[in-house]
Amino acid sequence: MSGINQDGTLKKIDKPKATTEAAIAASTGDLQSLQTVKHTFSMRDESGNIPLIWAADQGQDQALEYILENMPEEDEMKQDTGINVKGYLGNTALGRAARGGHTKCCQLLLNRKDINPNICNEKMQYPLHFAAFKKHPETVKIMLDSGKCSTLVKDRKGRTPAEDTSVEEIKEMILAYREKTGM
Repeated sequence: MSGINQDGTLKKIDKPKATTEAAIAASTGDLQSLQTVKHTFSMRDESGNIPLIWAADQGQDQALEYILENMPEEDEMKQDTGINVKGYLGNTALGRAARGGHTKCCQLLLNRKDINPNICNEKMQYPLHFAAFKKHPETVKIMLDSGKCSTLVKDRKGRTPAEDTSVEEIKEMILAYREKTGM
């Protein structure tokens, strides 16, 4: 299912709810419950999300860190279960954390060697676009400081993250990074 209507507008879609024990524990930060369901960290719930995405979405940095530490190495690299996995509407854990301005979660994810911060969702929204559009300067800063984010990615309207924010500080930060790095 695409998140974009034929006329180019975004579809309005209800936000999903965590439905498995692991997803609920991740979204609420219940570390005790997470310890008992480690073997299910790569399993998707009804929405298509894995616990990693739920923890990032809700800003549960301790749960996210626990999941990252206990994710089987072979799963971390896989496209369908790893750190870059796309869940509901094609969102990655980094995309959900950036959208919510969950800076610590973004930092935990960006510290991973295999993270790809330049993956868009079904609505052609990238993590850096989310952080810029939702007015999260600290999140934008750590994303740029990671050296992994492209400022040249374009959304469905052809805008870069610098063009997709109403906060001058964020725009200047992104443009300065682009001038310095070329990306």
